[in-house]
Amino acid sequence: MMKNLETGLSGCTLELIDSNTLRKYSSSELYNKRLDLQVKKQQLFSTQVYRNIETPKVLSKENGYFDMEYVSGRSFDEYFSTCSVNDIEFVLISLFEYFDGVISNARYYAPEVSKKRLLDKINSLETHTRHLTDLYHIRQIVSSITMRIPQTFCHGDLTFTNIIFNKNRLYLIDFLDCFIDSFLCDLIKLKQDLYYHWSLDVQGVKSLRIRQIYSFIWEKIEERYSEYVDTIEFNVLDILNTLRIEPYLTNEDQRFIIKRMLKCSSLYGNVSCTDGREVE
Repeated sequence: MMKNLETGLSGCTLELIDSNTLRKYSSSELYNKRLDLQVKKQQLFSTQVYRNIETPKVLSKENGYFDMEYVSGRSFDEYFSTCSVNDIEFVLISLFEYFDGVISNARYYAPEVSKKRLLDKINSLETHTRHLTDLYHIRQIVSSITMRIPQTFCHGDLTFTNIIFNKNRLYLIDFLDCFIDSFLCDLIKLKQDLYYHWSLDVQGVKSLRIRQIYSFIWEKIEERYSEYVDTIEFNVLDILNTLRIEPYLTNEDQRFIIKRMLKCSSLYGNVSCTDGREVE
């Protein structure tokens, strides 16, 4: 029993080996190292204890692919199309548990490490972006102030497309290696879905019900973690996350979505710090 499943932006492919085993193949030899890092991140998360959140167990790892437990469940659009108020509350409680857990173990990157990693990322984006002005603004901020970025466990691509909704469990899948490991990046990926509606727009999901639910969930997340969301660090990473998507865009509709996301950013057209730090 072998069945090829859909792939993500990375180009990796999935194959259902049998009713209990899912295999994920690297997109290329060059990608093998990144896949290894992603497997290690999934294995690390599986050692953490959460009441409502798990990840499929990694069964074996070979060069260029790994096998994991196959978990069935519903996709985000299936779940939120029919969910009850209690179901929405369950998702919120589960996400709060996850973020509270990783935040409790936070420490901070040394300022010089944060600056170098951010500037390296900015440099890598220069050749792929149509939004050089936005990138220049971000470079100006990063070069002018001390960036205080918490270092924690980070899923790396925590969108609702990478969650399997399974009765009373949320299963996180498709962990991603990051240039900065911080829960801020996970909050930003959720904002990408819940506030900017990236996945809904790209996949053509028009449901007003789901959009309203998403807005409600983001409002509650933003309220609970406002001390982190309302910072220059969060907003810088938010824009970099949006620009990072550009190389994967395949049509003008997606480019329009990216432009809209940038305009919705708190830093769009205004290079300033909400916490009093000055940008030169």
